Amino acid sequence: MTTTSINLVNKGSHACEIGGFPGVDLTSVNGGERWSLVRSSAKFGSITLAPRDSTDFTLNIALTKENEGFYQPAWVEVTPPNETKALKIEWPWGTLVDQRSATHPATFVNPIG
Repeated sequence: MTTTSINLVNKGSHACEIGGFPGVDLTSVNGGERWSLVRSSAKFGSITLAPRDSTDFTLNIALTKENEGFYQPAWVEVTPPNETKALKIEWPWGTLVDQRSATHPATFVNPIG
């Protein structure tokens, strides 16, 4: 398992408060199959970001090089807490173990901050 982070920047002209879990959806290259990542059980709070300040959150991801039982994301869509518009970025981290139907998958999202 690997942990990676995604940074979020306040591009507004006023301070903002952010906290909780972002929505994270993966979209595959083969047919656009969607995977909405589950949330960890970690506790969270909130933080205030001044203009141009940033914070991050982590993804735990289960990478694989196997030819069976895999999921190949092409895109990751991140919806910050209390927002409705997703930010779409190209998936740079590789092929995942396909655990979309697992009760406790090894690929999941952690809270902001």
